[in-house]
Amino acid sequence: MADYVFDYDLALRYVLLGGMIFLSITILFCLVFIVRNPRLNDRIVATNMIGVKTILLIIIAGIYLGQEYLVDVAFIYALLSFLAIVIVTRVMLQFKLNKLKQQEQAD
Repeated sequence: MADYVFDYDLALRYVLLGGMIFLSITILFCLVFIVRNPRLNDRIVATNMIGVKTILLIIIAGIYLGQEYLVDVAFIYALLSFLAIVIVTRVMLQFKLNKLKQQEQAD
């Protein structure tokens, strides 16, 4: 019987690589959803999903490459993504409120 040793490091690298490919494909699906969907609310949610998937992609890439500093980069990206979504949502809400006020004044 041959001595076969399972290489866990190689298996982990393949799993991480597969995860990065899967996340990249789902990010592309989210981009298609943003382009094809007419509702602004759905576009904001899809943009937030892209941000979360990008954070996961950065963390997985950090593990794959053995670079621990990429986890810190992912945390900074998470903060910036959260702030961007909050600002965009607030601007959208103000725009809709102003539009409703203008419609009430016109009536």
